[in-house]
Amino acid sequence: MALKSGLYTILILFMFVRTDAQEIDLLILNRDDQQALARIDQLLESEPTAELYFKKGLVLKKLMNYEQAVLALKAATRTDSTETVYLEELAETFAALGNYTDAALWLQRAAHLDPVNLPVKAKLGQCLVNLKKYDQACEWYGQIWCRDSTNLYYNRYYAFAAYQAGKADLAVKLYEQLVNRNSRDINVYLNLATVYAKRKENMIKGVIACRRGLNQFPDQPALLLKWGDLYFQNKDYANAQFPYERYLAKNDSVYEVLRNYGICLYHTDFEEPALQMLNKCYRQNINDPIVNFYIGACYNKLKNFPESIRFFELAAATAIPGFLSDIYHHLGQAYGQQREFKKSIEAYQEAFRLDPSKVELLLDIATTYEEFDSNTTMALNYYQIYLKEAGEKATRADYALERLKKLKEELFFAK
Repeated sequence: MALKSGLYTILILFMFVRTDAQEIDLLILNRDDQQALARIDQLLESEPTAELYFKKGLVLKKLMNYEQAVLALKAATRTDSTETVYLEELAETFAALGNYTDAALWLQRAAHLDPVNLPVKAKLGQCLVNLKKYDQACEWYGQIWCRDSTNLYYNRYYAFAAYQAGKADLAVKLYEQLVNRNSRDINVYLNLATVYAKRKENMIKGVIACRRGLNQFPDQPALLLKWGDLYFQNKDYANAQFPYERYLAKNDSVYEVLRNYGICLYHTDFEEPALQMLNKCYRQNINDPIVNFYIGACYNKLKNFPESIRFFELAAATAIPGFLSDIYHHLGQAYGQQREFKKSIEAYQEAFRLDPSKVELLLDIATTYEEFDSNTTMALNYYQIYLKEAGEKATRADYALERLKKLKEELFFAK
């Protein structure tokens, strides 16, 4: 009888404890969060357990009171430092505040306590990606891969970490597997195309990745732009036109797309349509040296040399140093077409000063001097400088040698 009485007492106490927990859970379930917090705080005064602190943290997190949630969850981990659920929840709360550094530390503790917990390792990998520690993220995702190589969710993040870490072979392998599983993640196709494009010989594979993505997402703007940009960056302007045209047919006229499309039209000998595109860009930004340069080049092809010179001069005035040499080179050609030889030579000389590696400019100066008042002496001088500076790399050495011979004969007979 005494034994039964003792068991009955224990059962009543057990039911009492369960009733407190159930009461709190019911309040949370019914979204009576403030009442739940009040009841939890009341119980904590008499019995500060890790579970109560944990539930308090969950409620505060639900209310987006993340700072107070951190304090409650830290109290839970101090009370019980071996429960990985507490560590994981604390880490997620830090991550919600953008504090990925502390989030990663708590997730590392959880991962070491529970090495087979793949979701914890995956969350740690995501934190490390946010911290741009891509190599470390790859290591953790690699551990997941060894246990589960088929999980689409994990593999997406593993591929991205490898992509960002510069592990091209691994990234391609992972992204190809995702593509073969008909992934509905647009970034899978975009990133695969980018990885391929970094190796010039695989540019076509990058284009194929874009087109495979377009099979899943017809006329998807980002994929069309990536397709066009891959050809454009490789100066394959003819093939770049089609995806740009498809993009512009259904999407806003983005400045960079108009500019690139206009450049493509220029290189494929559609000067007037190119001017239409480039003039739209010019109206948006009159200080873009690339736009000004190609407008000048279009006018040059159309033999409107005054306008060509105006835009080449504007391009030179607005250009950053890397483009100036090419701009002055074309400006020199435009002045030459107008038979303004003095200005033409000055532009060529400036182009060579800005980029002494472009030795062919010396030959342009020499030929211009021949036309400019038949200045044989200066022409002869520049032909000789060209042959000396260019050496074996001279692409027009035969022409220069022939002109040298002729000019020397002229000078001889002139004496």
